[in-house]
Amino acid sequence: MESICKIMEKKEDLFTSSDLFRCILGLNDLESKVLSYLLKNKHVTTLELANIFEKDRSSIQRALQNLSEMKLIVRYSMSLKDYKDLKGKDANGIRGYVYVYSARDLKNIKIQFRELVNKFYERMLDYIDSLDSLFDCYEEKGKLC
Repeated sequence: MESICKIMEKKEDLFTSSDLFRCILGLNDLESKVLSYLLKNKHVTTLELANIFEKDRSSIQRALQNLSEMKLIVRYSMSLKDYKDLKGKDANGIRGYVYVYSARDLKNIKIQFRELVNKFYERMLDYIDSLDSLFDCYEEKGKLC
């Protein structure tokens, strides 16, 4: 693993958005893609996402459930008529409801990111402050505790 100093010397972007989603939020690849898509598109169904990402509906539903639990997206029901009208499709005689998903406001997601990074930063500072006691504690063959 490359040190932070060497990465910063390269003067390249340290992370892609996918890296940030994975590193800060612990999202897997599909969850990252779904979140990115929902940040740009509102009122999206599970079936639409399954077709876009060429995944089965249960995989998409798991990703959506995880994103929802993290409060990154919202789910709400919409009448099929309203949904078809919104998508510009013929809605004559259509009845029923469908769940649609949208990302929360990007401003709120950024706040959530900052809070998580700040918590991590504080923990790392505490860890650095306690390094002297960590070096006193080692297991066999020089491994640190």
